[in-house]
Amino acid sequence: MKKILFILVAALVAIAPANAQSKQAKKQAKKQAKTETAAGYKLLEAGDLVYVIAKHIDKVDGGLEQIVATADGKRSTNLAKSIARNNALNEYSEKARSIVKGRVASEMTDLNDVQKEQFMAAYERLVLAELKGEVKTSFTLVRHNAKAHTYDVKLFCLIDPEAAHTANVNALNRAAEEQKLVQQYGTNISNWIKEGFNE
Repeated sequence: MKKILFILVAALVAIAPANAQSKQAKKQAKKQAKTETAAGYKLLEAGDLVYVIAKHIDKVDGGLEQIVATADGKRSTNLAKSIARNNALNEYSEKARSIVKGRVASEMTDLNDVQKEQFMAAYERLVLAELKGEVKTSFTLVRHNAKAHTYDVKLFCLIDPEAAHTANVNALNRAAEEQKLVQQYGTNISNWIKEGFNE
């Protein structure tokens, strides 16, 4: 009997922080939903806006990274959503690019400027392809501009930092293979890539 009570108490203690987190997320979600609605935005997907935002906030609090991208003044919601998604991917890859560019400058000292630029161009192309499947749409807000007959979109995305790290490492390794740098730098390239993304 004592064992069962101990297990029940342990379960309640484990659940309590999750409930507190959800209450905090719901409070934040109500505030954000009010702000977005006042600005004329509506949820594009089915569901309750407060619930969807709260669920999103819980995932961010749980360790996922948020990317918010926009597209304004587009002729259709599909076009605006597509542009916003590309903006989200570009924003995330731009952040990674600055890390990589610093590592290339400090670690690949044997390369001339042209070789470095070719390596970076290959990385940028490959990282977008790698990240495409890792950036997940959480929810979409849309606002109709009646006078202009256009739409504004806010796209809220989530990405797992570990999956993003793997995508970056894969893109860099593939870029090194394309530029025939793997043999020149050997296993060092994987090591400094990992160090760069863990700093």
